[in-house]
Amino acid sequence: MQKLKMFFRKKGSDKPIFIAVIVLLCFGIVMIGSASIGAVPSNSNTYAIKNMITQTIYACGGLVIMMMLTKLFKTKIINYRFSMILFFIGIVSMCACIFWTTKGSHAWIHLGPFTVQPAEFMKVFMILILGYMFTETDSAYVVKGRFRTAELKSKFYKDKLLKCVGVPVLLILTAFGVGVFVQKDLGTSIILACICFICFMSTPRDYYKKYKKIVWFIVAIAFISMLLMIGVVLQGYQLARIASWLKPIENIYGSSWQLINSLIAFAGGGLFGRGPGNSIQKFDYIPEAHNDFIGAIIYEELGIFGLALIIIPTSVIIFRLLKYADKIEDNKSRVILIGISSYFLLHLFINLGGVSGLIPMTGVPILLISSGGSSTVAALMAIGIAQAIISKYNKSLIDTK
Repeated sequence: MQKLKMFFRKKGSDKPIFIAVIVLLCFGIVMIGSASIGAVPSNSNTYAIKNMITQTIYACGGLVIMMMLTKLFKTKIINYRFSMILFFIGIVSMCACIFWTTKGSHAWIHLGPFTVQPAEFMKVFMILILGYMFTETDSAYVVKGRFRTAELKSKFYKDKLLKCVGVPVLLILTAFGVGVFVQKDLGTSIILACICFICFMSTPRDYYKKYKKIVWFIVAIAFISMLLMIGVVLQGYQLARIASWLKPIENIYGSSWQLINSLIAFAGGGLFGRGPGNSIQKFDYIPEAHNDFIGAIIYEELGIFGLALIIIPTSVIIFRLLKYADKIEDNKSRVILIGISSYFLLHLFINLGGVSGLIPMTGVPILLISSGGSSTVAALMAIGIAQAIISKYNKSLIDTK
């Protein structure tokens, strides 16, 4: 306990981020227990307690990893070799999921009573990989003097294009393709692609300015093409989700069941909620309410104050990360912080947007709130990496005084 107190008193790391993380973890564990009570009759009398204990174990393990990374992580270890090792581990783990099927997808590895979702860790891996690829790779290609021949000049710029643009694009497409076609997990793959897109757009290197315009053009064309070919691109269950989002009351006992009951939870909660533990929809109206739809249960029980306990701490994390990203001059560190902030923002927006009917539901958890070991540990890993960068920056300010 004394060491833990000394850790949080240690100069350098950002205290508001740590406080926000602890608030989210504690609130999430309590609400996981509350949301799980509704499934007790169809499971066991200890179902809610079991879920709370399991999430507490994940949270404690993740906090240990977070503190270790805060103390030990250095951005200088992220080089080409390290990036390729991380990518290989992530892709192999994602492909290994093909041997297990869960809810129609191959997104989890089952290890006895525990499950691991490699794609959650791949999000953090890609932030680190692209933080290096989009900031330091092109610095190795500096023109010194004149080229002896036109062939050497052409080869130089072709190699630069391949290493600085071709390789990272190939890594992104590979990770996205494995997520969509091997794991059949479109929601997680979209978040992964969005994180990679934000990392690319946030790089300050001048070399990438013209490619950013090209990427915007490609994204626009891809989006329009998908709208025109939506029936061909998306699978049946994905089209059903969109249909239930657009017209939720047409199939209330089928594809719209979860969304309709989630909306009922929001309506029943009103402004101040029904009161702690008094949710009605958690009693098997919303299956596994402690996972992706926990936001609806929180609002039904605690109203706007419950959502505030999710949105405000998460917003503190996002704001503080972006604040330091604006201050720090190291490009690699800046891209990593922006990537981690986008990771938290996308999960928050897509989950709450889905359960409230604002956007189609994609099965994405609220980080540090929803039940899930992989998402919890991966999020805490990301916070540890960010805190290590922030700590280094704050200590450099102290040293210069």
